[in-house]
Amino acid sequence: MNAEDFKLAGASGPDRVSDRVRSIPLRDLLAWHGFTLKREGVSFRAKDDRYNIVIHGDKWFDNRAGVGGAGAIDLQMHLCGGDFRTTCRVLAEQFRPAVGGLAFPESRIRESFSTRRSFEELASQYAVPSESNWPIAHEYLVKTRGLDPDLIDPLHDRGLIYANSHRPNPSLVFLHRTTEGKIEGATLRDTRHESTFRPCLGNKMSAWFSVGDPTNAEQIVAVEAPIDALSYYQLNPSNQLAVVSCGGSHVPDELLHLSYMRRQSFVVALDNDCAGERGWLKAWDDTADWAGFKISSDCPRLKDWNADLMSMRSAGQNHHMALTHA
Repeated sequence: MNAEDFKLAGASGPDRVSDRVRSIPLRDLLAWHGFTLKREGVSFRAKDDRYNIVIHGDKWFDNRAGVGGAGAIDLQMHLCGGDFRTTCRVLAEQFRPAVGGLAFPESRIRESFSTRRSFEELASQYAVPSESNWPIAHEYLVKTRGLDPDLIDPLHDRGLIYANSHRPNPSLVFLHRTTEGKIEGATLRDTRHESTFRPCLGNKMSAWFSVGDPTNAEQIVAVEAPIDALSYYQLNPSNQLAVVSCGGSHVPDELLHLSYMRRQSFVVALDNDCAGERGWLKAWDDTADWAGFKISSDCPRLKDWNADLMSMRSAGQNHHMALTHA
């Protein structure tokens, strides 16, 4: 442990900063992140299109991700990523540690909870580019996810995909852009394949990660995540196609409206599960009276488009091996 870690953690006992921030009420932490909590008996639920978190005392469980933990540190890391030291510092700064422990003045809580932290603040903490970490991220995309370097590398060269500075496991950062090209958000994805860490920072209602040009494409395809966007485009390459990541199973109204105004055909291509089906039905219902709007559904054969891509690659490799040994 270096001097900075030692100062943060404290020498021992209940006065350590980590112990004090861990005891931050989970309801307060979720409210600070902008969630509206609903009481369910002795528990509370915080839910949006990415999370479905139930808290009971100091325990929490995200039903959507299938993971849980105890205390504010675990929950903060689940929502935003970051290492232990960074997380403790963020919580300590936001909840203002006092000399005798953490204080939660009512006025300070109301002030902090009224707005979420800006994308710029979050990006400076969780989405700092690290070119030295890019080989790890690149290997994950190519070897683990089966994506073509010829598709990945130009997006990285344009700064739209990169690795952040986290160690030892950096996260991929997929930037969200508005139709004017302004960067207002990002989706993060851990390079540990089994990880469920994939938070969205900033704007995902009118700024998105996309493969292809949504402004000039003849057809817009809405998928749930950036890796799905890359996978779908690799499976269906076309200069007339733009594949947009919605950051979840809800197709943003702004994206539908823009496609309608531009007379683009629209394909809802969400995951092959109940949430994906609900997302498709909602998009269909919301646009049912839009005269001339061409909207259709495309569903992966397996769970998602990357699973379909990996299955196709595996079948191709097996076929090649069979021919080789014939």
